[in-house]
Amino acid sequence: MNKSKEQLEYQELAAKWLDRTITADEELKFAKWYNEGQEEALEVPATFASDEETHKSRIFNKVQSQINLKKTIRIWPGLVAASLLIGACLTGFFFYWQNQSEGPELAVNALENNDVLPGGNKAVLTLANGKVLSLSDLKNGQLAQQMGVVITKRKDGQLVYKAVANDKKGSNVGYNIISTPRGGQYEINLSDGTRVWLNAASSLKFPTTFSKSDRKVVLSGEGYFQVAKDKRRPFKVESDQQTVTVYGTHFNINAYNDDKSRVTTLIEGSVDVNGVFLKPNQQSIITDQKVNVVSADIEKVMAWKNGYFRFDEAPLEDIMKKISRWYDVDVEFVDPELKTLEFGVVANRFANVSKVLKMLELTHEISFIVKDRKIIVMNKQKSGAKK
Repeated sequence: MNKSKEQLEYQELAAKWLDRTITADEELKFAKWYNEGQEEALEVPATFASDEETHKSRIFNKVQSQINLKKTIRIWPGLVAASLLIGACLTGFFFYWQNQSEGPELAVNALENNDVLPGGNKAVLTLANGKVLSLSDLKNGQLAQQMGVVITKRKDGQLVYKAVANDKKGSNVGYNIISTPRGGQYEINLSDGTRVWLNAASSLKFPTTFSKSDRKVVLSGEGYFQVAKDKRRPFKVESDQQTVTVYGTHFNINAYNDDKSRVTTLIEGSVDVNGVFLKPNQQSIITDQKVNVVSADIEKVMAWKNGYFRFDEAPLEDIMKKISRWYDVDVEFVDPELKTLEFGVVANRFANVSKVLKMLELTHEISFIVKDRKIIVMNKQKSGAKK
């Protein structure tokens, strides 16, 4: 498909989104296009509406309809539409915002001049004997052999544990710890075949080989688990305030110590959280030792693993906390009241931090300064007065 035909196709998809006639497959195609070409602007010509002013009005009204009476600020509903905001894809919409703002180019340059790169595959492995390995610095191939297990780093960066048959030391159990820093994530394949993805600022403590009666690990932070099936040996994940017991399933645990709640979300199979059973698409929320089971938004929960941020009417304090972990930056609020503002945001997790911040700035409620790996969050009026 040549470029002109491709542009025309995505223009048509944009029009379908405006009319709410876009299909799920078309949304995925639109999202894929965005992720492959963020820097390219997409013009949606006025011929898709009755005239140019009608076209601009339709786009703006879609955004305005998402702003509720409680001052909840939503940038755009849905992955594709919010992605369009990041890429400056809808010309009419940006025409409106740019005519309402003061000095947009100064704000853009201020962020980009002090930009911060996204996180990546970074982790430290502490072996049972106390030896520490920086996984991002090590070459691919076999890293170590200990207590009946061979540790290998694959080409894709995944850490693989494999039990060694008839190893005389196989009966001895040692514990390893894999830790991701702020700005890091990592995937590990345990000796039983269970796969674990760790989010930023997280750690997993696990035995070199599992016992014959159960399989137990300890999580701090956030991790997504694909547990290998074994009816004889349940798999247990211990974290602050909870123990999750499974036999073979897919689930996500968010258990950061600086968050108010511990959240376990079941994708597939069944799990037991402190004696409470979950069904697929349910999540348990533990606050002050109390377990509450609710329906889960799987797309939002899985966003970090799938390479993007997704917040639905989330407090700005929570949004900035996740940005801080992933970009390894500190955050300072000039006005504490800004922490409670709520936003709906979808953004590419592997874009520079300026792209995420510029999208938030489009609300005209807040502004940011990035300096020396610190993000300062300000009221829009205060920041405007300094320019």
